[in-house]
Amino acid sequence: MMKSLILVAVLAALTVCNDAATLQNPAYRANLYQGAIRPGDRVLHSNYYIKNPIPNAVQYQDITYRGNSTTRISYIQVTEVGYTQWGIPSLRSGGVNFNHATIRLTSQRGYGYYYRVEIWGR
Repeated sequence: MMKSLILVAVLAALTVCNDAATLQNPAYRANLYQGAIRPGDRVLHSNYYIKNPIPNAVQYQDITYRGNSTTRISYIQVTEVGYTQWGIPSLRSGGVNFNHATIRLTSQRGYGYYYRVEIWGR
């Protein structure tokens, strides 16, 4: 009888502390990779983009690269830097096999973002 009472008490305590006993989700990183770097390609654009958090606001920024008429983009890499803030990069226009690209960086509500954008081509 005493063993079952202790078991019930332990189960009740675990039920109350359910959140403490669960594993947290691993960090989710929303990165963007398109195309492939080929021999002869070079970096056409490389920069860091930062937005600090603003309470209850969704922020976004469009990054536009325009090459000359003979430029062809072969690879686009947008990677989150530092700890994740759950930002969302997306390609809005152009991209691989074009001479232009517009990338939109969007934050989650109440967060910011910190991304490195690289565009490769020839």
